[in-house]
Amino acid sequence: MWFMNQRRKPRFEADQSIWITLFGEPDIRLPARIKNVSERGIGLELQGPVAIGTALKFEVDDSLILGEVIYCRQDQGCFYVGVELEQALCGLGALAKALGAFSDTSSGPQQEDPVKECRHEH
Repeated sequence: MWFMNQRRKPRFEADQSIWITLFGEPDIRLPARIKNVSERGIGLELQGPVAIGTALKFEVDDSLILGEVIYCRQDQGCFYVGVELEQALCGLGALAKALGAFSDTSSGPQQEDPVKECRHEH
């Protein structure tokens, strides 16, 4: 039997433990396992169900990733959750370092406002 994958982008298998935060009143932090990753989504394995439409975040390495649950199905004693990726903020360590350096120099002499400098050119 011939099977064709209907996906536009490839999916890569994974097996990494993470913590996710489900946004709500209150936010809920849960352990999860990344099972696969594609350009637009991620498959997570959780111990309990998650409602479709739930916004969530998780951190992997030096990145903060925001997404939305698009499906949830029971799968061999756990729940498989499909997440559509909305935003990814990468290089958070470098950003924190840059912000720290900026705050250290902000007490020094003030620089010209670049917007004012542009106005003077006309």
